Amino acid sequence: MGKVYSVGETTYDIIFRKGQPIGAVVGGSMLNTSVTLGRLGVPIHFISRMGNDQIGNLSLQFLELNGVNCDYVTRFEGNSRLALAFLDQNNNASYQFFKAEKTPSLKFPELDESNRVIFGSTNAIRDEGRNSLLIFLNQAHDKNVLTIYDPNIREFGAMELIEVRRKFEENLYLTKVLKGSNQDFKRIYETTDADLIFEKVSVYGVETLIVTVGAEPVELRTKQFSMSIPTLPLKTISTIGAGDNFTAGLMYGFLKENINTPQLTKLKPDDWSKIIHYASIFASEVCQSDSNYISEKFVKEFLR
Repeated sequence: MGKVYSVGETTYDIIFRKGQPIGAVVGGSMLNTSVTLGRLGVPIHFISRMGNDQIGNLSLQFLELNGVNCDYVTRFEGNSRLALAFLDQNNNASYQFFKAEKTPSLKFPELDESNRVIFGSTNAIRDEGRNSLLIFLNQAHDKNVLTIYDPNIREFGAMELIEVRRKFEENLYLTKVLKGSNQDFKRIYETTDADLIFEKVSVYGVETLIVTVGAEPVELRTKQFSMSIPTLPLKTISTIGAGDNFTAGLMYGFLKENINTPQLTKLKPDDWSKIIHYASIFASEVCQSDSNYISEKFVKEFLR
């Protein structure tokens, strides 16, 4: 099994329900994805940065205890990134972020064709460190590495959106699989129509588009075919980490079925249904808890 590299931010999430804090967890979109993959025994390497503070120490210890390789985690003097996550009456989360004091350059590995890469969220469109990120993604592109991009776009003002869209589309040139929520694409392209979205993103070389729509069927678009894939019914406690774990399920499915870039265009509807099923299972499991990642109990039953 080839190594998987995820690139993203480390955030310490303090979670509120009805105006009161109910818990705190190590978070960040790609971190959540990494922890789930680490718990499943995937050789996952997390590329990130965190402060030399207590939050950073807690985060690093947590990652290593959960099977995530942290050789490419950069530490800096100062405070780590924090986020307040507020759950509404439907248990959907809105966020308030407190930036880290510094954003030092990240360390990146040399890749080979057996590797796979996941990237996304704010880190993928941030100015700080963007050049080194693009160099890394270009290396992945040149070596035909399978890449998954999860944009996880937040709300932006009209003027900011122009720049966000430019960077987003620049990233698409270096993306094999684009996975996002219907809200991500509504913010970027003002549409949730999967056909229109695929028409726009395929121009940049994206071979596969996956659009999640909450509890509604997942929309899959490729150059070969289109399909809608039902999700699992569930009772939601929290949506924090749901999309991140869907991404983890996609990567787990690719690894389980031994899929890399050359096989991507050969996948048939039945293959995609199997891969999306892993993603749906992981997202469903996380939605039924206050955690950002699949539980260790779930992992034991799943791998049995």
